[in-house]
Amino acid sequence: MPQRQNITVGDLRRALRAYWRHAWPGGSACPPMPHWRGLRLCQVLATFEDESGPCPRHVLRLGNHVYPHMKFAVEQGLSGGDFYFVADCHDSAPCPAADDPAWVALRTRNREIKQAIEAAWHAAGLPTLAVLARAASDSARGLRPRGRRILLVDDEPANLELCGAILRTDGFAIASSTNGADAIEQAAATRPDLVVSDYEMPGLTGRDVARQIKAMNETRSVPVLICTYADLSLGELRPADAVLRRPFSVEALKDAVTRLVPCEDA
Repeated sequence: MPQRQNITVGDLRRALRAYWRHAWPGGSACPPMPHWRGLRLCQVLATFEDESGPCPRHVLRLGNHVYPHMKFAVEQGLSGGDFYFVADCHDSAPCPAADDPAWVALRTRNREIKQAIEAAWHAAGLPTLAVLARAASDSARGLRPRGRRILLVDDEPANLELCGAILRTDGFAIASSTNGADAIEQAAATRPDLVVSDYEMPGLTGRDVARQIKAMNETRSVPVLICTYADLSLGELRPADAVLRRPFSVEALKDAVTRLVPCEDA
């Protein structure tokens, strides 16, 4: 359990109330509020499901009124210090065909619920990934790239901002895309030294992105790193070159990137 604690049990309660207000409108099927009276933060988080990897991640599988797999998550992730709250509806269940109309509608509704929850957290002054990403981006502003180019692909803008800020500190030039189709076009046009893609995204998945990049003559040699919460092996994500499990630390991200495309010296 990390020593640094920027949240309290009271913050957890406030975050949960906001989650339930948007995930279960009307409250008819809302799970009951946990009994945490007298518990310290470490004791409360010990009652969550532990999905920690290199970084702590604690989840409650609370679902929402249209999707039973949504999670209320408290994690550290890339920041390596402060906790933040996440409404997570990714990588939790088998996915039908990406173009299945019912699945597309469900994912759209899930994203709307997630955005409403996280907007409520932000309005309440609770820590979110977007807040930490902006702080990291501000600290990396003005850094000059030294030649190597990375294309980041993720439908979550905060992930793009945070990963981009971290990799800029190692001298990489960063481009970004919020969907697979645009990423493939960018890769063909610019031929980056590396593509780092989220796995589950609207439309094309990270695996689809890897397949199409490897199928084009101009980009077949570009390495692809897929990031995911899902319990997927590299063999299941081929032709990607590597997989990085979320939540990952700054060091894990940098190590994975360096193995695929070493940073150039100034």
